[in-house]
Amino acid sequence: MTAATESSSRAAPVVRGAQSIDRAMQLLQCIAAQHAQGIALPELVEAVRLDRTTTYRIVSSLVRAGLVGRDAASGLYRLGIEAMALGLAAMQRAPLVERCLPAMKALARRSDEHVFLVVRSGDYSHCLHLEQGAHPIRSFFETVGSMRLLGLGIPSFSLLATMSDAEIAAHYARHQAEYQAHHMSAAKLQRWIRQARELGHAQIVAKGIAGVGMRFAMGSCGDAALGIVVPASRLPRSRAAVLAAMLRGEVGRLG
Repeated sequence: MTAATESSSRAAPVVRGAQSIDRAMQLLQCIAAQHAQGIALPELVEAVRLDRTTTYRIVSSLVRAGLVGRDAASGLYRLGIEAMALGLAAMQRAPLVERCLPAMKALARRSDEHVFLVVRSGDYSHCLHLEQGAHPIRSFFETVGSMRLLGLGIPSFSLLATMSDAEIAAHYARHQAEYQAHHMSAAKLQRWIRQARELGHAQIVAKGIAGVGMRFAMGSCGDAALGIVVPASRLPRSRAAVLAAMLRGEVGRLG
């Protein structure tokens, strides 16, 4: 037996049907990325570079499984009820928390401050976990598990900063009353977003609270952010730069 033949014999066996599964996952990820607005079959065909018949056959199978839904009037595809059920099941022991926990513990230990993990859910951020710093703050614990409008929490500013100006304007218009109730004008929101884009991270001081936040990708189509949040008295500009550098290092390792 030659070395090449021996090497070939030890290669991992080909899994029958794996190509179809790979194609189905590719389509599912594409539909997930366009879930809010929906996506038409011709756009799916172009995105995944499969022929129309194959694309239609696979996406129809996903519809039958409930992972994808098709709007009867528009013909657009979006994620289905089963996809939502799977996501909710995962939230009972969120894989993202397990993935981020070592980074959050390291940040809390090095900074002595509280570290938040949030994920974007439409126009809102959902706080998944808080890693406690050296100085417990009761009100911080009350945010765990809560949903807050993007821009009403420090880490979520880094999520807003990745949106286009048109998307941000439409977002603010949808929630103008709630923003104004929190004394958040469109000009202030835009100013902090511009700053976040320039710095590469959110850096906010408001209502006695300050902190830095940084966005990172969650899977193929999700957004999450880590944030270090402290009383404003403990965050002079020089220390904010130090915390941002710590955060950037840990987020880089997560990527």
